[in-house]
Amino acid sequence: MRARGPLLLLTVLALTACGGSSSSSGASDPGSVNYDPAHTTLNKAGLAVCSEATRDLPPTLTTIKGAGSAKAFYVAPKDCKGATKTPNSVVVVQFTSVETIGPGEKAIKLTLPRAATLQHYPLVIATTGPAKDANLAAIKAQLPPSAVTTSTAG
Repeated sequence: MRARGPLLLLTVLALTACGGSSSSSGASDPGSVNYDPAHTTLNKAGLAVCSEATRDLPPTLTTIKGAGSAKAFYVAPKDCKGATKTPNSVVVVQFTSVETIGPGEKAIKLTLPRAATLQHYPLVIATTGPAKDANLAAIKAQLPPSAVTTSTAG
């Protein structure tokens, strides 16, 4: 049971920036306040969103300086098969400035030390669970090019 805490947290952060569902409203644009990773990026990556876990995020993730939004989801490859909680999760934190994304990623790594993370301005995406590396690679392949180059926190 304790292993699911970080997974849930990671999932919640992944979908923090969810909003509208149409491309014209910015749902597929990671820089938009209406970015909806559950119906755009995660879906295109071949991941099914089994449930949202945003309300379960720890305060250390929701109060990171410069974080505009944070969402988390339990995910499964292609089909949840009726499950609402899975061993794999995705957390998406949308940042408001280039200056805060690096320190923000470090804070996420402190809170979720076993997570795989990716900076893709304005997002930091964290994945947890047994398929964390494969899930992050699939998500990365579906992201549009970033207009801003940032360095990954070490």
